[in-house]
Amino acid sequence: MPRVPRLVWAASASLIAMAQAASAQSPTPLPTLVVQPESTPAEGAAQGPPVEQTTAGPVQGYRALTAASATRTNTPIEQIPQSIQVVPRSVIDAQDDLSVAEAVRNVSATQGTNPVQTPAYNTAYIRGFPAEYWVDGLTTFYNGGDRDSLVNVERIEVLKGPNAILYGGGTGAPLGGVINLVSKLPTEKAFAELGFTFGSYRYLQPYFDVNTPLTQDGTVLFRFTGEYTSAGSFIDVLDTDRYSLNPTITFTNKSDTTLTIQGRFTSWEQQDYQGLPATGTVTGAFRLNPNMFIGPASLPDSYSRVASVTANFEHQINEIWSTSIQARISNTQFKELAQNFVGASLSGVDFTGNAPSFPPAYWNMINVSLYQEQQEATVVANALAEFTVGPTKNKLLFGADYSRVSDDGYMYGSLLDLFLRPPVNFLAPIYPPYVEPGPGLGNANVISDAQNVYATAGAYVQLQTTAWDRLHLLAGLRLANMRIESVSPAFQSSSTLDTTQALPRIGAVVDVLEGVSLYASYSQGLKANPFTIYLGPPKPEHSEQTEAGVKFDLGYGLTGSMAVFEINRTGVPVFTGLASEAIGEQRSRGFEADLLWQPNANWQVLANYAYVDAVLVNDIPGVAPAGSQLNIVPPNSGRLWVNYKFDPAVAKGWSVGAGLYAASGAYVDLANLYETSAYFTIDAKIAYETENFKAQLTAKNLTGEDYFVPYNYYGGRVAPGEARGVYGKVAWTFR
Repeated sequence: MPRVPRLVWAASASLIAMAQAASAQSPTPLPTLVVQPESTPAEGAAQGPPVEQTTAGPVQGYRALTAASATRTNTPIEQIPQSIQVVPRSVIDAQDDLSVAEAVRNVSATQGTNPVQTPAYNTAYIRGFPAEYWVDGLTTFYNGGDRDSLVNVERIEVLKGPNAILYGGGTGAPLGGVINLVSKLPTEKAFAELGFTFGSYRYLQPYFDVNTPLTQDGTVLFRFTGEYTSAGSFIDVLDTDRYSLNPTITFTNKSDTTLTIQGRFTSWEQQDYQGLPATGTVTGAFRLNPNMFIGPASLPDSYSRVASVTANFEHQINEIWSTSIQARISNTQFKELAQNFVGASLSGVDFTGNAPSFPPAYWNMINVSLYQEQQEATVVANALAEFTVGPTKNKLLFGADYSRVSDDGYMYGSLLDLFLRPPVNFLAPIYPPYVEPGPGLGNANVISDAQNVYATAGAYVQLQTTAWDRLHLLAGLRLANMRIESVSPAFQSSSTLDTTQALPRIGAVVDVLEGVSLYASYSQGLKANPFTIYLGPPKPEHSEQTEAGVKFDLGYGLTGSMAVFEINRTGVPVFTGLASEAIGEQRSRGFEADLLWQPNANWQVLANYAYVDAVLVNDIPGVAPAGSQLNIVPPNSGRLWVNYKFDPAVAKGWSVGAGLYAASGAYVDLANLYETSAYFTIDAKIAYETENFKAQLTAKNLTGEDYFVPYNYYGGRVAPGEARGVYGKVAWTFR
């Protein structure tokens, strides 16, 4: 039986009762607000799905019309001089995505973190470089807890490239970009949704979403979402338990002032999965069991937990000025317990482990424990002026932010096990028992320990101007300060980084034809690298992006964008033996396209493609030569999803859908010694929905393709791709 927290069931039962009572008290609940699109289709064009107003902005079927992540203002996407893609809730529900990683496959050049990976490894990638997960525009250091929960997600906004002008929390501006999870918020209409998903590998996920006004006049609103997931895996041994609880309350005078307070309490538990070596999977004279879990079956669970509170205050001062203040405090805890395999290299012991220690298939094993705890506090304050001067419409934004993260942790390993214990034959493995290494325990050695403090502060100004309704300009400048204090008690060392820089961002969009716009932009970033042991004082890395493209709305429901880009990254930490040096230089160039076709209310077709050429620019002696392809990222990838809703006269409430995701092979390691093969997967679904009930059956990897993907663990290993699975979902809505 899954270990379902009693709190989930108690909360869902009591809150459903509250919602029903509130609904009964309000004989005329407010209807869902419907907003017409700013532009009407060309004469003779077919009408697409209706436009609905969500708590994150207007959405037409699969298409979000505005996005706040790129500018911290609600701006039509076609007026933003940058590639920003939105995955609205309608897409997540239609595909029955089980993780954030599945959902962001709908965005070109974007990879989410592998769902089986420990949350401490935040390994999302955008345009070939590491990206970060944020929640409601604020950093979530290490993205801990139930990272893949979608129960409280209204939409996912993917902002590509360095964006230092508006984002500087945690350890600085995101490099590859931001995967921003935008939360559900309370509304005036009372409802409650209760459902569960079940399927292959003992997957069970009950959830609830309860929304109710707490006052009859709608000035106090409350919403509570939560889910619990218990699941096995196609990978041997793995068993996951995770939950997410998200209460939100809003106070509003319904005219000019709103205060929203959000809680987030989330947990993840699972055995640490370290992937597989490249030898025996994508290369070598023998083949390992692709579903093998390396380590003893009795390995204790690792865990990650997050508790946070976020407050967002908004006030409209007058017709021109408005202000907002957003603040968050959070606590994150990690404990990772692993029995890592260690291989051999030309220089000796190789913790990446892609080659065996002894032929043909013997690897050394070492017990490891990692514990970290972060205390994070962030505040962002903005003042916005919206005004008209002559033929121009303007948005002038002034802002300041401050973020402080204290990151305390240690890593212990039984290094003598490399010499005292015989290696394990992975073709017929018998693993030694796991004994958690720590202070004063057996052969435990301190591999690393640190008491780090990351503090970022910035002030910025941004001007958005639309002239003659055809030229959209954006310019901004951020004065950014970054300070890092790092102390290692075990090694009696300390270091400090304190740097201040001015970081610009400029861009323009020109409407050249009806429904066709050209754009170009330039931006810079400044970032530190946490959990990195430097040879000498820590150093920041710099990034800059140049991008140009076209955005279009051609009528007949065809919308989208295409872009070319180049990102340059310097000061990248490179492990050179005893520690890391900030000597790496990397570059990513490419092309991407995101298309959506919604000719009527029945058909929805989503497609994307990306080509990413990410390379090492300079020679790193003993590591990789210049010109090496960056590992983990496939050069070619793409997604196609087709959904069809039957006419009510034919099959009321029924819909079917199918999708294809494909990617080329990618290098496992920076030296380009190992490479995975290209692969594709096919998904399909059939669903039935009424006003109060929904049932859906979804097949993942329908054809049962066997493939491997790069796995970012100790610099690069491999993992088997998701196996074929069938999942059902049923849900009831009470209004």
